[in-house]
Amino acid sequence: KGQSTPLSQTISYKVIEMADIWKILTTILFKICPTPLDVGTDIWNGVDFIVNDSPIWGAMCLGLTLVPGIVKGVTLFVKGVTLWGEKRTWWNFLGCVIFCLFGWILLPLWTVIGFCLTLCQPAPKPGDPITQVEVDSHDCKFLEVNTESMGQVVLNVSILMISGLQEKKFLFPGDLQLLSLSISFIMIIKSAGEQHFFRRTPYYPPSFGESFLVSIVLCPDIIFRVLALPLVCIYLRWLSIAPIVAILCLNYYGAGKRAGKCGLTFREDRLSTAAMSVISPSVFINGYSNEVLRVVEIPTIQKDYYSWNRKTFAGVLFPSLILVAILVNTTFVDEFGPLCQILSLPGCSPLTITVDQFNYILLPLVILSGLFTLVHQFLSNTAFLARPMRYEEQIVKDNNGDYITQNAQNKLCQALLCAAGDIMGTAE
Repeated sequence: KGQSTPLSQTISYKVIEMADIWKILTTILFKICPTPLDVGTDIWNGVDFIVNDSPIWGAMCLGLTLVPGIVKGVTLFVKGVTLWGEKRTWWNFLGCVIFCLFGWILLPLWTVIGFCLTLCQPAPKPGDPITQVEVDSHDCKFLEVNTESMGQVVLNVSILMISGLQEKKFLFPGDLQLLSLSISFIMIIKSAGEQHFFRRTPYYPPSFGESFLVSIVLCPDIIFRVLALPLVCIYLRWLSIAPIVAILCLNYYGAGKRAGKCGLTFREDRLSTAAMSVISPSVFINGYSNEVLRVVEIPTIQKDYYSWNRKTFAGVLFPSLILVAILVNTTFVDEFGPLCQILSLPGCSPLTITVDQFNYILLPLVILSGLFTLVHQFLSNTAFLARPMRYEEQIVKDNNGDYITQNAQNKLCQALLCAAGDIMGTAE
């Protein structure tokens, strides 16, 4: 009593308090809320379509919410393990069925619970990895983004081009549609940067600033594919299967061959990489085993595969867009043009977008964004892009024998040091 608190002790209390507040805010805003919000708006949008006499669109929106659970359940069944690590039993089959039916609620719940548990954990020391629970939560989030969010964005853009905006729900026509589309698109953009570093060392995630810069770099790729794929699908209809299959096959080939001796050596990794890099370039390493990291240098693979992936999409989608442009501009006043009749394609049927809007707005925007993605290839070795992507970073071992990135440091500790620096500067 009657004694003043030392300045150093006051500063340490403030640092801890600021770090805790920062941890809580970032966890809630950027980890806990996005996944259930994305799934919730997708379900709401699908139900709204059904209520407003669009059962096909509604069924497709609701069906996409089941895809992450189906992928998770089938993966566990094929691997012959349950969530508790047991060998194949009838529990394995039961778990597969449960995930297929209720994965739309289980995976978001799993993600939320995992990130909530991290709030109860003490702040890690500098250089310490995150917990396995948080790693699993990140995995569930990325699975939802690369399946449901990707499909919802392509589907909703297609609906806007075909049927236009739905009736006003809150403020303006199509507000619920645009809300669902925007949240899914933001999830894809946000996760693109996080996955870039997460696939290198999942236990040492990047800071928000690092992943944000990578998301900006990959944004043109995402915009190009989000616009080009719906255009190809709605005009070519069933023939759009051909370019999509070509893209997946070329991605699978490129994942194993583009980096030569450093290519992905496991078939499971190549399949995941080919399937999950449709909207955004990404490299997937399954299991994060030390064996995989010993034989490959992930930054080098990412650099080579991203280049291959961009060239693949440009080489397949640009000719497809040329065919779409021919279909659109060879129409008569009637519903179909001669080329549409020959191919039995309703590609020239009336849509919400007009021919002038296609020729002078959509097509130039798609081509411009596609060309911009190819510029990345020529700038990938420059400091402008090499610095945020950190292609030259190496995978090394820490004192415990675990594989980490060369300058890995826990993001919470970075926030703690920044807060300490701010307070020390203010005190001085």
